[in-house]
Amino acid sequence: MIRRPVCLACLILAAAVFLADGLGFPLIRGNPLPASVQNWIKTHPDAQICGEAVRCAKTEFSQSIYLNHTYLIYQSEKVSIENVRVFLKEEREIPVGTILLVSGKLEAIEGPRNPGEFDSRQYYGADRIYYFLKDGEIQSCSKDYRLVGEFLARLRAKFQAILSQSAAEAAPVMEAMVLGEKSSLEEELKIRYQMAGIVHILAINST
Repeated sequence: MIRRPVCLACLILAAAVFLADGLGFPLIRGNPLPASVQNWIKTHPDAQICGEAVRCAKTEFSQSIYLNHTYLIYQSEKVSIENVRVFLKEEREIPVGTILLVSGKLEAIEGPRNPGEFDSRQYYGADRIYYFLKDGEIQSCSKDYRLVGEFLARLRAKFQAILSQSAAEAAPVMEAMVLGEKSSLEEELKIRYQMAGIVHILAINST
């Protein structure tokens, strides 16, 4: 019973995205950074970035933080690099709205190397995320954070638990579409959505 409404919602959102692209309002863009900055990052992967924590994702093996309004210290200048997903070396409790200064290895998100593989670059590009920071170490963080944002994050976690119990096998898809939480999606399912041309709808609500 759940599959039909989900499929219908996917088709409607896909049609809306294609219409927006046709009217000149693309929802998925390429890396917006100047080529000089992109080349500098390739040759200088060890970097420091600063941004606002908007979401945390935990798995059995790692913790990651999504940063918005992120900038890179580039040749004594602050260069905006949109949003970044940071993979932390050590697990920490980070409230939503905290401003973080993080160091690590900054890497551009790669596209698929072989036909039929999941396209991470397109997938994260819908969230305006073009880089991962790996082996992240928090150098400093603000004491202030957004009380409302942290409350909503905790509320979303509760809804996620409810969906996991009530939606059974459809829970990962429902979590991605309703809550923007995509960590539970299996790789095979992501590939199926991408082959159908609607993978970007899973990223609309995530940031």
